[in-house]
Amino acid sequence: MNGRDYDEFRYDGRPVFEYVRRDAPTPDRDRLDEDFFVYVMGPYTAFDATYVFDDAEKLRTSFIDDPLFDPDRHVTGDETGTMEAALRDVCEEMRELFGVRAFLATDIDVPTRREAEERDLDNYLSVLDQSVAFAAVSDAVVFVFTQAGLTTGAGSEVGAILSEFNLRTGNPEPDRKPRERFRVFRGESFGSASIDELPYTYGVDAIEFEDEADLLAKTRQFLANVERTARDRPFPVYTSYEA
Repeated sequence: MNGRDYDEFRYDGRPVFEYVRRDAPTPDRDRLDEDFFVYVMGPYTAFDATYVFDDAEKLRTSFIDDPLFDPDRHVTGDETGTMEAALRDVCEEMRELFGVRAFLATDIDVPTRREAEERDLDNYLSVLDQSVAFAAVSDAVVFVFTQAGLTTGAGSEVGAILSEFNLRTGNPEPDRKPRERFRVFRGESFGSASIDELPYTYGVDAIEFEDEADLLAKTRQFLANVERTARDRPFPVYTSYEA
């Protein structure tokens, strides 16, 4: 899909969208909407009681019961729990069920500062710069939060990203990306004062979900609304400074 090679978002002399278009996983089957990009964000690390309790090994499991994170599926060989694996499963389901190119930041081969140091590279994009760039070029952006994820600073990160697009209520600058293209999904037991404020501070809905099936059903509705609006009342993916 053309028209997303925004000059504001570049890595190593090339538009970020070139990397997204190249690296974002494609659906397993041919679909007319397979060039519909969905950037999925959320905590990558699962809460593990061994982080804070010396006797956590006495527990039946050191992980929290969660609608997305399953220790049997999402704990790596070194016994480290990863919410990234749970989010990756959600992306895979979205690709299979909806035919969209749902992806995580780690799917795109653009290094963060730490990764650039490890790989002895000169160029990188910070984690926040990556999130802003990937969100800017995507048709829809989905934030997912559950109680199992370590969400320190989660509200601040989401707010920083939304603020980059001038979506804070009362901001006199024009919106850079329509807020209709963003949605926050939160597990029923997830609690965060910052996330609670998002609908009021940025006008972005925060929707509760019960389990993975419920999340996928509500995500389907959100994406269908985005596609329907884009078809019936064309609205931009992102408005560049050049525009």
